[in-house]
Amino acid sequence: MSDLKKLKSAAQGFTILYVEDNKALRANAAKLLHKFFDDVVVAENGEIALEMFKEKHYQIVLTDIRMPQMDGIELTQNIKKIQPNTKIIIMSGHDEKEYLLKAIELGIFRYLKKPVNVTELTEVLYEGLQEIKNDENTQLMFTQLKSIFNYQSSMVMMLNAAHPILANQMFYDFFSVDSVEEFKESFGDISKVFMEHDGFLYNSEEENALNKLRLNDKKLFHIKMKNQRGEIKHLIIKYQIIPEKEGYGILSFDDVTELNLLKLFDEKQTNLDEKEQDTQAMFDLLEVIQRNSAKISMHNYYKGLSITNDAVITDTQNGTLTLKTNYLQQKAIQFEGKTIIVSEALPHAIECRTIVKIKFDNQSVEIKNIRFIKSSPVSRKTIRVFPHEKHTASLFLGENKFHGDVSIEDISLDAVKLKLNALPAGLQNGDEVHLDLVLELDKKPLIINAAATMLKKSESRHSFSVVFIFNKSQQGKLIKYITKRQMEIIREFKGLQNG
Repeated sequence: MSDLKKLKSAAQGFTILYVEDNKALRANAAKLLHKFFDDVVVAENGEIALEMFKEKHYQIVLTDIRMPQMDGIELTQNIKKIQPNTKIIIMSGHDEKEYLLKAIELGIFRYLKKPVNVTELTEVLYEGLQEIKNDENTQLMFTQLKSIFNYQSSMVMMLNAAHPILANQMFYDFFSVDSVEEFKESFGDISKVFMEHDGFLYNSEEENALNKLRLNDKKLFHIKMKNQRGEIKHLIIKYQIIPEKEGYGILSFDDVTELNLLKLFDEKQTNLDEKEQDTQAMFDLLEVIQRNSAKISMHNYYKGLSITNDAVITDTQNGTLTLKTNYLQQKAIQFEGKTIIVSEALPHAIECRTIVKIKFDNQSVEIKNIRFIKSSPVSRKTIRVFPHEKHTASLFLGENKFHGDVSIEDISLDAVKLKLNALPAGLQNGDEVHLDLVLELDKKPLIINAAATMLKKSESRHSFSVVFIFNKSQQGKLIKYITKRQMEIIREFKGLQNG
């Protein structure tokens, strides 16, 4: 194929912008260019050419260097600002070194001396069109590779030594960042986000996890990381050296969380992780409730008296929950040292076991150490009350009396909770015992002598709480006592309004 035919084939679909101030030369050259290009746009000076270029970014420009209004150098400067990849061929009738050096500095494609012969012009135009096509193919390939890189099923990060230089979209989404720079700002070295887990790779005093990866090309390691939602993920990581690029490597991460393998490595740590994730899920849900300004209920007991009032969540930051409620609920929380939150938006009641601060001046309560509880005292069907301090309790297992310290924590029509300084030997859930309880009603002793069955026990630092269910209802004896005791507690609690 001749050079002219090659150029005509290569020029199909392209438009050339030709700039020349000499009218006769412009007409002759345009006639020649029309033999190769389907579309030839002509301008008589740089100023007109620039306006044309702004309307349509031509991929190839052929221009004279000396022209009125705007010369070829100034035109090139402006075009390169708009479209740096444009192939610009400058023609000049003089050997002007100053122009030549400036043109080279601006990145022109070729500098031709007038008069330009057809063969030379044909070769330069063909080379320019071929380079445009190569650029397009390279850009297309880069775009496709970038798409594959960004949206493959695994997270990928490129490193230079310990420094991240590139990552894919899946990696950015995992950490909720927009760039490698933002990741470095927020997290630093990638190995710093590896969480401790038995049998897994993480930073320790003895070893840096990233160094170990780089020294073990293509070896698989288990790691654990948190994503942007605070979810703990189990991943398999691999480092692969980039050949002939010293210090460079690719980290790839495969998420295997759904295989539920964490407990095979470290069951204790996994249980702690699950509790932490439950806590995070609770705070996420409580934040939704807060954003919607939805009311919740706070529930407490004051000596067995149920105290329930509305509250609103005002803050959920740093593992601390802040709520506003009324004064009486604050006093009940202060007395009990904990509280329970109930809402239709919650799957279960939430027990708040640590009261950080109670501010009576602005009716706020700060709490932390929270957890879902499936069985809640809020659902109690019977009234329980704390007895008067003046009472006695005895516990018998068969014919044997328990000689430890025994007192009543609370009592209802059907059950009693006893506080013991020690557990009687052999006492188990379901065991039958005999109870002698002496309470005070209208300044007279009220004696409860009844068989009971042990339901459950709990242990505190210095004592045990044991719940016993009466084998036969004590309603006849206890209903008057519990009613009067409840009224006494109500009056006492109302008196707390005065401090």
